[in-house]
Amino acid sequence: MSISLLASINTRLRINKIRWLIGAAFMAAASPAPAAVESYDQSKAVTEATDRIKTHIPVKSEKKTPRYFQEVQRSQSLQPIGLLPVTPVEPIPPVQALSGQIKPDDEQAFVPLNRPTLKALITVQESLNPFAMDAAYSERISLTETLNRALSHNLAIESDFAGYRSQKYAYLAATSKFLPDLTSGYNLIGLHGSLPGSILGGASSNSSSTASSTNIKLPSHLQLLQAGFNHHLYQGGKILFASLEQKHRLRASRAELKASINDVLLESAKRYYNLVLNEALLEIRSRAVEISAEQLRLNVVQEKAGTATGLDVLQSQAQLASDEQNLVDQQSTRRQSAIQLAATLNSSFDQDLTAADNNLRKKRLIPRHVSLNQLLNVAIDNRPELKRYEELRLAAKRAIVVAAAPLHPQVDLGGTVYGVGAAHSPTSSIYLLNFSVNWTLGSLGTTDLANIQQARWQARQASVQAKQSFQDVFVQVRTAYDQSLAADKRIESASTQILAAEEELRIAQKRMQNGLGLNLDVLNAQRDRTQASINKAQAIVDFNIAQAQLCHDIGVISTTALTEGAPIQPQGG
Repeated sequence: MSISLLASINTRLRINKIRWLIGAAFMAAASPAPAAVESYDQSKAVTEATDRIKTHIPVKSEKKTPRYFQEVQRSQSLQPIGLLPVTPVEPIPPVQALSGQIKPDDEQAFVPLNRPTLKALITVQESLNPFAMDAAYSERISLTETLNRALSHNLAIESDFAGYRSQKYAYLAATSKFLPDLTSGYNLIGLHGSLPGSILGGASSNSSSTASSTNIKLPSHLQLLQAGFNHHLYQGGKILFASLEQKHRLRASRAELKASINDVLLESAKRYYNLVLNEALLEIRSRAVEISAEQLRLNVVQEKAGTATGLDVLQSQAQLASDEQNLVDQQSTRRQSAIQLAATLNSSFDQDLTAADNNLRKKRLIPRHVSLNQLLNVAIDNRPELKRYEELRLAAKRAIVVAAAPLHPQVDLGGTVYGVGAAHSPTSSIYLLNFSVNWTLGSLGTTDLANIQQARWQARQASVQAKQSFQDVFVQVRTAYDQSLAADKRIESASTQILAAEEELRIAQKRMQNGLGLNLDVLNAQRDRTQASINKAQAIVDFNIAQAQLCHDIGVISTTALTEGAPIQPQGG
């Protein structure tokens, strides 16, 4: 008698209340309710980045180093590029100061920050404060407060921390594949018909009456429960090396987070110093307007007394107009620098930020006599970018094994317990243990071979990027080192220039009062005095930024390093 399959239902049981509760509990276990979103604390990002990254960077003293590092060493060794030989640079002769030259103490160089009064500024609109411009509130902040605010609220750090956490769970997901798979299910099957008894081990007969008596009638409903596991014992190293790949990518993501924090600290310091510079220039520009206005007043008085000409008055008016234009531009520039700083700090743009410092001082963060080679060694040990690309290189090597895994046989071990019985009746247990070895070569293995070659070239690309990161660090450290030296020298020259310009202005004014000088000499001296003050303020800010850049480029930048100096001592000192 033929078997007729009337219905096959593979779904959660909804027959009665007890079975419905069992199905609901099973659903809850398979799909847990989403957890409440936890409040974000960016201090966790700083804490994660503070711990030392466990990434080994190759050094010259090692017997066996990666190929890319050997290529880096060869590229930095002395070798002629063209036909001419490589020769050492000429030694510098001793520098002697000129007789009578003013030699200020440039290590103590500073520019006072005297916020000009509102009367000294030019109103651009009747309803706007000429200093705060479009802002409705004001706050004075220090460099330390700026750096702390950036660490706790900057959006770039928040974004990279989210990426790091995402990569962390990708690593956990990869390692979880070491665990076996659990399976369970319930089937309710509707049947109609019978089975020959011989299938189930009964006696067989050729007569129709005997055959009819040996047929076994099937129940109208059959329930099948199952629970089991399947463990992937071997997949060609796919699980192991995929986990190692994600581990290296997690470390690379952490190094990227550290690099992002370093970049934010540098950018915050730059924008704070830019704000301080523009406030110093604003005071210089306002003072220049006051001097030009006073000079115009004197020329008008002297013209009435017959000791000055109309040309002198016109020259003074032109100078005053030029200084007023520069002052208006500087008011806008100062406000723009405050807006840029607020963007870095992720604070309200309606809140005008001003520097809490009373002086723009030279701040040396790296000791003067630290050698360039020492700085390069510190950079190799501390730059997170080197660690990031080293981890990405190692991850790419692990990906080669993952790509080759499909060419290997797969070994699985599984076990299942079945409960079989008619509806509304006890079930009988059937136990199954399965050990399987499968070897499949899809597309004759050509696709997998192509994937292996792709992974190898990606690993080579990662090695080149790691080598490029070394070159970038060397360039950045040397550039910041040279810029710091140049800015340091400019402070000395600017200090000398401002002393000479002040003396020039004093002499020019005295000569004109005594009828020996020209009004044009006074105006030129005023311009020289203003430009000298600007040059000194710019030189100090350039030096401070160059020192901050050098701290960043050798990988030791931090709030403490930017405010108190980097913990580096000259070798042998």
